[in-house]
Amino acid sequence: MKKSLFIFLMAIFTFFLMGKYLINNLEYIEPANELKGEWLELSSISRAFNSIAHGNDVFVAVGEGIVAYSPNGRDWVYTENESIGIINDITFANGRFVAVGNDKIYSSINGLTWTETDIGKDNNLFSVAYGNGAFIAVGSVGVFSSIDGITWEHDRNNLYWTTFWSVCFGNNKFVAVGPYSVASSNDGQTWVSNDIPFKNGMGYLTSVAYSKGKFIALGGLDDNGSMIWSSNNGQNWDTVAKAHGSGFKGNIIDDQFFFAGNSGLLYSSNGNEWLLKSLPPDKNLYDIVKGNNKLIAVGLLGWDGSSPVPSAPIMLIDINDF
Repeated sequence: MKKSLFIFLMAIFTFFLMGKYLINNLEYIEPANELKGEWLELSSISRAFNSIAHGNDVFVAVGEGIVAYSPNGRDWVYTENESIGIINDITFANGRFVAVGNDKIYSSINGLTWTETDIGKDNNLFSVAYGNGAFIAVGSVGVFSSIDGITWEHDRNNLYWTTFWSVCFGNNKFVAVGPYSVASSNDGQTWVSNDIPFKNGMGYLTSVAYSKGKFIALGGLDDNGSMIWSSNNGQNWDTVAKAHGSGFKGNIIDDQFFFAGNSGLLYSSNGNEWLLKSLPPDKNLYDIVKGNNKLIAVGLLGWDGSSPVPSAPIMLIDINDF
């Protein structure tokens, strides 16, 4: 009995060491070159856009108290008001834009006229996705779901006590990721949760996207950078590579993976081989989208805390760079 227990414990210990060895021996993706494109600076008191989407032939970018609209990615009209609050994510699906943030959800068909839904104080949502006829939004307060993007139901029984930073839809299921956690659901109502192993900063998942039969998630919290994770089913995950920087947010463009972060833009055509395009030191990217044959990214300019607040940056990326 003691011998069997000893063998069992040794097997677990060996598995743990092998896992740490594999992670520690993954190579970092080194920048290939600097991302090519043109930087625009929207004249605004807000210095950050958190997310961007394209639909109905227009671009819409959202951030901290700001909603911006453009028919071409270069000329922007924006509304900036503290009453808008913080908007963390926007998507376009089923003929409309849906944006989620702190205490509120917004919906619009044209990007100019918006319907606001108050979801209650301290109900902070960080990500929204569409699939199987429903919008699903996740954050720190459970799951919000909607058929039309206007009327929402709040499920406090699922994912309520764990923060989830990102959700996507693929392979007929929703997958949400957060700090050392993943959860999946076929209908957005019943969720199965699992832990991400190796609980260091690189298991602190911040974004997930799906394409070509793979879920790809990125996690990073400290100076070690970020880990790229891959899964075929949304529950069992393998490590792929490490990348310098953190805060990556993913999007699928032409069935390819694009993750924008504070160190640059990560790109992969298949989820296995990755390319990193670097950024100037004072610039960060938060999101990227394609529309009208243009790649548009939004983000944040560096600020020393005392000089005039810089305006929110928009980057027109050279589409031939990929």
